[in-house]
Amino acid sequence: MGGADLRATVTFLLVSSFLMQALIGIVGIAVPLYADDMGASPLMLGIIGAVGGLIYSFMPMVSGILLERFRRKTFILASTALYGLSCILYRLAENPYILIPIKALEWISIALFWPSMEVLLTETGGENIEKTLRKFNLSWGSAMIVGPMIGGSLISAFGIRTGAPFLLSSAISLLMSLLTILVVREGARRILSKHGLPRLDANSLGGIFSAVSSTLLFSLLGGIILNLFPAYAASLGIPAYEIGLIMLVNGLFRLVAFLEAYRIKARIGEYGVFLMGSLTLALASALTAISSTTPAFSISLSIMGFGAGILYAVSIAMLLKRLDSARGYAAGLFESLLGTGYFLGSLSGGFVANYAPNAPYILGLSISLLVTLLNSIKYMRSQPTIK
Repeated sequence: MGGADLRATVTFLLVSSFLMQALIGIVGIAVPLYADDMGASPLMLGIIGAVGGLIYSFMPMVSGILLERFRRKTFILASTALYGLSCILYRLAENPYILIPIKALEWISIALFWPSMEVLLTETGGENIEKTLRKFNLSWGSAMIVGPMIGGSLISAFGIRTGAPFLLSSAISLLMSLLTILVVREGARRILSKHGLPRLDANSLGGIFSAVSSTLLFSLLGGIILNLFPAYAASLGIPAYEIGLIMLVNGLFRLVAFLEAYRIKARIGEYGVFLMGSLTLALASALTAISSTTPAFSISLSIMGFGAGILYAVSIAMLLKRLDSARGYAAGLFESLLGTGYFLGSLSGGFVANYAPNAPYILGLSISLLVTLLNSIKYMRSQPTIK
């Protein structure tokens, strides 16, 4: 592949990452409002939302396994085409029950997209994986902030019944599918060795364990914040627009973490960053549990956004580097862990909230302290022995 083709492919992949995450935000805010307008009950809204998390808890791993046997470009093409189809089906839906299988199709397409995007970017972005991942994280992270804002604006301007968010999303995703054929270039098909997954030494296994536990931690807390915090804050009398600002601050500090994570890692090492990240989330969970005002929540969720961003950046880099000869597996594992964490966070957080409104954040504190203990042991063992 020539240098110009390589640069064009990397640029397109980064732009596609931004657009896909923006579309997920647009559709994500539109679907529950669309279902509510159809007369869906709160239970039905919960079921529709849970389908996506359930699909994403295992489907990315399936995608990652298949990535080791087929071209990455094929998966990006298929995922964007399927996402466009799901948006068209949303617009054609006439009752909330049909939204359940459409939501499943939407998240199958998302599960095909992200592992293939992560693998292809690290393969075409040069030897410095962390530099490539930094651009990737900034791309989708910034879209995560603007996507819901665009979706809300479209609904306010045209109304939910026009299906404007779905029409725009379908047009963009189908255009991405077409451009994938024209722009994306990759080398010869890379197939997993007949020996299967690479053999790992104790140090590599320890790093993978830290990455897995940290990914489950920040995604579990993410599920609690995204699905439970808005209602909790509203019950304390905080206006909706202030809740939106709190969530915006959370996203902005996650972006800051994406910028700084690898610089921090260069100073204190990988295990030091894992320890720092889990301690940060423990502090943020504790502050959230005792907060009751907009300024206090803004501080606690900004700390949480920073901690989650650091752990995200270092965990994905760790998995992709330690499983270098099986990056499809690594990317699929990472994305499945994200889905599992979000699903478990929403489920367990909702369960304990029946006992106390701030119980989900106390649960988050407990799990953060447990992961911190495990990371502290790894960190101590990673330090050089002084004779």
